[in-house]
Amino acid sequence: MHPSEFEEFLSTNERRIFNYLLSLLGNEADAQDVFQLVFIAFYEHIHRIERATAVNYVYRIAYNKSMTFLKQKSRFVDADPKSFEYIPDTSKPPEEPDYTALNEAIRSLPPRLAAVIQLQYYEKLSYKEIAEELGTTLKAVESLLVRAKKHLRKKLMQETGGRGV
Repeated sequence: MHPSEFEEFLSTNERRIFNYLLSLLGNEADAQDVFQLVFIAFYEHIHRIERATAVNYVYRIAYNKSMTFLKQKSRFVDADPKSFEYIPDTSKPPEEPDYTALNEAIRSLPPRLAAVIQLQYYEKLSYKEIAEELGTTLKAVESLLVRAKKHLRKKLMQETGGRGV
């Protein structure tokens, strides 16, 4: 195709291509944006396009440009700026939580229960390693952990006045 034929081709096919884009994108403003991209791409390669396949070629460009546009559009969040008011400020470091009550509650546990909490959560040992360390079975370790957590929950609930742990 010759560049001099572009205007005629555009005026003949612009409505069909625009309607096709509108059906793909579902938004008239988006369809207009992509429509411009389609015919710019078509014009840039017009010297390689044969007259017989020009319509198919422009439809293929329209489809590809639409899919690229939709993919890029999905990367952006369309949100009301007021919804960002409740996002925590990350510019300052978070305050270190106060573990005093938890540490006191652990110290008040019976020694075997305190040991199992220490090994599980502070030393990051597996149940098998805890069983070997305490000279007991896996089932006993599971039972000890359940009991220890129950005691801790109860103590912490009492200290916080039932507001939660």
